Amino acid sequence: MSRHDIREYLTKIYDLPVRDVRTEVQMGDITWNSKLDHQYKKAMWKDEDKKFAYVFMSKGFVFSYPKMFEELEEDLELVKAMKQQDELKDKLNERYANRNRRVGHFLAA
Repeated sequence: MSRHDIREYLTKIYDLPVRDVRTEVQMGDITWNSKLDHQYKKAMWKDEDKKFAYVFMSKGFVFSYPKMFEELEEDLELVKAMKQQDELKDKLNERYANRNRRVGHFLAA
């Protein structure tokens, strides 16, 4: 996609206030058959190039992701159980957190 395609896509489909679009093509890594032999080295293969688009919006714009999937009850229960587990872990570790700590004592040799 060119920068004009990206701009049109974001403005027409998502109604985003696009100010500027800049694109960059990053060359993929090249694997050589011999890294040290500069005279006879040959490229074995090359990873695909990657294209990055940097999109600049108008000042003060805050993007919020649309909700595409509804949260499942199982996920909510899992989050609740993990939160309870963390609370219990903190309560159990309170007794042992400062057990070997000597406050106010100066240990000199």
